[in-house]
Amino acid sequence: FQVLPADSEASARQIMDQVGEAARDPRGQAAVASVAVLAASFLYWRAKNKPNQLPTIQQLLDEEPELTYFRGEWQKLTDEGQWDKPNLDRKLEQSMLVVLAPTNRSFQLASPKTQKMDRGAWRKLLITHVAQTTLSQEELEARASVVSCTNLIVPLSLIKDTYSDETVQVRRPLQANNGLIYVVDEVLLPERLSIAVA
Repeated sequence: FQVLPADSEASARQIMDQVGEAARDPRGQAAVASVAVLAASFLYWRAKNKPNQLPTIQQLLDEEPELTYFRGEWQKLTDEGQWDKPNLDRKLEQSMLVVLAPTNRSFQLASPKTQKMDRGAWRKLLITHVAQTTLSQEELEARASVVSCTNLIVPLSLIKDTYSDETVQVRRPLQANNGLIYVVDEVLLPERLSIAVA
């Protein structure tokens, strides 16, 4: 039998085709054919059930049309400044990043309050929309708030929709390999948030 890479469905099918040819050959050995069938079956199963690799938060932001303003302003931020800019492309070992990403419309509505900000205040505003946490998604969504990367307490009511019958539905986040993105309808203004006590 020809040795084929074991990383695709096509490879598994080629092996099964070879096994079929060997089975028609009277000189073929039944034991070899049986082993080959098992191997091909395993390869086919693995190719079909191979887990998909999740993108990073930055890659997800690049693909979301309603988050283009946030993405564009985030990319303009330099690594130098009062607040450390979290790397949205880096996978963390024991924690995850949570991005509360305002829609383009949210920034448009907030522009009367944000357009007068200086560079330092604007930087703080953007980084306030990111938190680093060791909580799981379930634990995070059960909480009332989270501490942002600017040490401000961010209310998680932003990620929850309350309906007329008083039921609450948590918004489904975009899953990344280094955290979560929640699309929100409000820009967080740091002056309206409380500082977290260490």
